[in-house]
Amino acid sequence: MKRGLAAITVAALIFMSDTAFGDTGVFVNKANLIDKDNENVTTFLQGDRVYISDENENQYIINDDKGIYYVDKHYILLTTKKTKIFKIKNNTAVMYSEPNTNSSPLKELVVDEILHLESLGEQFGLFKTEEDQKTGYVLLSDVEERSIEKENISYGIATATITVKNTENKYLHIKKADILYIKDFRDNQYIILDEEGNEFLVNSLLVSLNNENIQASRSSFNRKAATNVSKVVEYAYNSIGKPYVYGDSGKKGYDCSGLIYSAYLQIGIKLPRSSSQQANLGVKVDKEDLSVGDLVFFNTSGKGISHVGLYIGDGKMIHSSTGSKKVKIDEINSSYYGKRYVTARRIIEN
Repeated sequence: MKRGLAAITVAALIFMSDTAFGDTGVFVNKANLIDKDNENVTTFLQGDRVYISDENENQYIINDDKGIYYVDKHYILLTTKKTKIFKIKNNTAVMYSEPNTNSSPLKELVVDEILHLESLGEQFGLFKTEEDQKTGYVLLSDVEERSIEKENISYGIATATITVKNTENKYLHIKKADILYIKDFRDNQYIILDEEGNEFLVNSLLVSLNNENIQASRSSFNRKAATNVSKVVEYAYNSIGKPYVYGDSGKKGYDCSGLIYSAYLQIGIKLPRSSSQQANLGVKVDKEDLSVGDLVFFNTSGKGISHVGLYIGDGKMIHSSTGSKKVKIDEINSSYYGKRYVTARRIIEN
């Protein structure tokens, strides 16, 4: 039989009673589980949302209406976590510098103001206000404890190099072994967040939640570089279909180096305007080590480097093509470009 949570409304903060279940999660893989009393076998399908009452190092303990189940953590993405806060309940509440009412008042508190407990005494607690981060002592009789749900961000590791586009026409470049911020899971896709909080959908096959064999790459920790690459790639993608115009860098169209020039200008990097000059910048990259955002150069004239494209992964580039008379995507190993390939340069160091 299939069991799960019919629906969970997840908000930034949801006030709950202390008797409610704790965290919530969603199954990212199908699981057949036997309850702790070995009486019921329950099938949880991918996408089922469940309450999590507790956890240990390797497992979550989940509550279904037919039983309690232990499940390995790699089956579930944790989406919300229950935590405790304190709220002011009296309109005469004051924060003091010391744990007595004769000490200097630091702040007058208002009803429903949120506090976080630092330490607990007999009559006073040491609290920090959520809004302005002020710390001081408050009478325990002036506060009440509440339980809230907070959105949980999990971590995963990319198993492939990809570039994804969201519904707002923003692009995110992901390299294999990058650490990813995971907000949720639906329809066999993880909801990934970038540094600015933009959401992107990534197929679950391209993300590992708990894989001891995949180590995070050094590029995972250079978020500024990753953001810059994404901006360059986004500009190039948005230019697809625009006409090839010799000598232009975006006014009416682009020539090959003009497209690269304008794409990198988005992140404050001003490149030379010719492909042969651009080929002298950055760091040389071997063809087998190409990464999204690298520049790939070709000899299409028989007289040396005469063409440049922006590598976007999976053996493809975006470039302004003289033959097609527009900005387009092509394979760098196609019958035409493969034998004319010369070199590649990396402008943004990962």
